[in-house]
Amino acid sequence: MKTLKAKISVQIICLIVGAQLATGLLIVFQVHKAMHHENHNLGLAVAYDLAHVCAKSLISADLAELRNYIRYTMSQEYVTQAMVVDNDCRIVMHNNLAKVGEQYSRVCLQQEMPLFGEHYTNERGETVVDILAPIEAGGVRLGSAILTYSHIGIDNEVTILTRKIFLIFFISSMIAILFAILLAEYVSRPIRHLSRAADELGSGQFNIKKMGTKYSDEIGELARSFYVMAGKLEKEICHDTLTGLHTRNVFQIRLAEECANSLRHNSPLALLMLDVDHFKKVNDTHGHGVGDAVLRHIAATLHEANRVGDCLARYGGEEFVVLLPATQRQGALHVAEKIRQRIETHSFQLPDGTKIPLTVSIGIALFPEDTGEYAWLLELADQAMYEAKKKGRNTVVEASALKSTDA
Repeated sequence: MKTLKAKISVQIICLIVGAQLATGLLIVFQVHKAMHHENHNLGLAVAYDLAHVCAKSLISADLAELRNYIRYTMSQEYVTQAMVVDNDCRIVMHNNLAKVGEQYSRVCLQQEMPLFGEHYTNERGETVVDILAPIEAGGVRLGSAILTYSHIGIDNEVTILTRKIFLIFFISSMIAILFAILLAEYVSRPIRHLSRAADELGSGQFNIKKMGTKYSDEIGELARSFYVMAGKLEKEICHDTLTGLHTRNVFQIRLAEECANSLRHNSPLALLMLDVDHFKKVNDTHGHGVGDAVLRHIAATLHEANRVGDCLARYGGEEFVVLLPATQRQGALHVAEKIRQRIETHSFQLPDGTKIPLTVSIGIALFPEDTGEYAWLLELADQAMYEAKKKGRNTVVEASALKSTDA
């Protein structure tokens, strides 16, 4: 007959082992999934960059320039193969010149774009995927840029993370077996917390509440490792890799939350949408590297011009959004003008001393004054921004000043 002590010990051991194993597997799965998604996005960005710069060279049949672009692409991390093919999938340029003129039979861009091929294992034993992007000029497709992107970095990181998680799991399980009765509540409480935190992390909630009690043993190490990992995931997934601002998805979530708070507390909310004027000219004249630096410059300027509680995000390309909680019309106008003037007066300076003048067009929409629907709030701010561009750029336009709105 089992004693109560034995029953409690067995139950606590089963709880700890089961919870730790489920948490570890969930963490590994979510990290692997998130890193795969991010890796695909990075590879797609590289493919699009290659397709963009190759269009002119493909038209002029400048193979030397194509070769230079291929070499540059191959210097990017995790790129194992890069090529340019024509519409018949015949290789025009390849990092291995011996393959030029051959037919690329693995996968070729037909209708859908962009296109990810099937994952396969290359000759080095790495899991890779072919990523394709169309090369177009004047609406006419000239061919495709194809690069092979390796997942070796993801596999290594996940392997290391898995080993750490199972090492902590093994050590904690041994402690639980030896000291089950004394450590029952001590162990089960942080495990339950981390299990809930892992579920929140898995559902995309990165604002995880940390444990109130600090632990200095293996459980504390697990918690610290988990929070560090959650912080890294939040940085990689929730922040734009170029500017460090929030991503569009995070902004959409924050917008919905702030609109709900606005209605609940009868507090005004302002939304600014701004677009960098003549940004394409900057890219065309100085290159995408300078264009990226300009976007980082704009992001830094936005940080300087806004309050701590404001939500700043890169909405797409050279468009940015600023969410101003508890801000009325005059306050929004003040912030918008402050941003506009600061960007206008702080030109971007190149290493050689050349200054690139910058201006922005800004649209303002207020909730619930201009509209009571948060989805329409974005549309109104966007319309106001484009009205600012029509008026000559480098200006601020309110949504209330538009001739008509369908709130």
